[in-house]
Amino acid sequence: MMSMRKCTPAVLLVLLAGCTNEGAQTPSPAIPASALPTAGPNTWARTFAGPDYGAWFDIAITPDSGILAVGSTNHLHMPPYSGDALYMKLTLGGEVLWERTWGGKGYEQARSVASAEDGGFYVFGETDSHGAGDRDFLLLKLSPDGGEEWFRTYGRERREWPYGMLRLANQDLLIFGFSEAPAGGARNQYAVRVRPDGEVVWEYLGQAAGEQIVHQALELDDGSLVLAVSIDEDGALVKLDADGGVVWERRYELEGWQFGSQIAEVGGGGYLLAGFSMSSSPQQVDTWLARCSPDGELEWQTSFGDPAFDDYAASLIRLRDGSYLIGAIANGVLLSHVDEDGDVLWRQSLGGETVYGIMALTEMEDGGFLLAGLSELAPGRSYDAILLRTDELGRITE
Repeated sequence: MMSMRKCTPAVLLVLLAGCTNEGAQTPSPAIPASALPTAGPNTWARTFAGPDYGAWFDIAITPDSGILAVGSTNHLHMPPYSGDALYMKLTLGGEVLWERTWGGKGYEQARSVASAEDGGFYVFGETDSHGAGDRDFLLLKLSPDGGEEWFRTYGRERREWPYGMLRLANQDLLIFGFSEAPAGGARNQYAVRVRPDGEVVWEYLGQAAGEQIVHQALELDDGSLVLAVSIDEDGALVKLDADGGVVWERRYELEGWQFGSQIAEVGGGGYLLAGFSMSSSPQQVDTWLARCSPDGELEWQTSFGDPAFDDYAASLIRLRDGSYLIGAIANGVLLSHVDEDGDVLWRQSLGGETVYGIMALTEMEDGGFLLAGLSELAPGRSYDAILLRTDELGRITE
């Protein structure tokens, strides 16, 4: 994380890739987020502070109407490279029911969570305590009460970085990010389809030139998959069939830097990409949106943001009414509500000058939104994990 007044693309990539952790394992109570407004009826804010908490990266609603949050015990960009995956169950009112950590002698963190058919959960992240070498993908199966049932690792001799997980219609899982090549350390697109027991169905390894990262994925009705990818300074889409074969690839080579870290479907077919764009002069990072046709052709692109600060999309969901909610990394807890044409319906910012990253969003059945992420304590050095429940306009009411 960084001061959002100005930053560089390299730093943005580091944050979205996941960062180094150093942390302890002793639970501490949730405390109110002092920088945020006082919570009112059906809205609340929780900060999990201290050396045992660093970030929440994903959330899921449990079958018994609770919240499962996953993340890391600490969130640093510097050595020592150690820490644990963190997961916690809470009530819809934000009260902690239980908390667990998972780790070994090295570095672990949890990046994504998905429900399992048996009422348990899959937690996806990374580990360097286990696996083939350096860091590897980690898939952890949990029971409904958070107990470990099994874990598997996936990867090659060099480093794999996790970005996300998608539960598929047949209950398989797609886990994705990038894999470093043995020679030269080039980063290649990497995705693995696994069965519910963790057995590998297939691996996909991109072969395009340049740095390539799979940031997000969609499954279509016919079982094919669309990957949101960055290649060097460009956004891209890659369509795979259900067996992992490449159907088509589209790279959007536009002026400046465009980076699509999130993807959602558009009604009637097609895709909405969200991430950041950066101009070279003056150097300014803004939220970037692009709409693509079902075959990946770029239909339009736009960007918006505060001219005094950098901000960019770190999470994106399609709402029940067909509009979209974007969570940002920005000064303040920043939410943007947009329609399918990219028009901004409203933008809501909470929390003043503190840098927040909203890494996961959920639309609640009874209205409002659940947000998970992190807040910056000292520029680039220390972070707290945050959870918020807002109303339907992104507010924490007084």
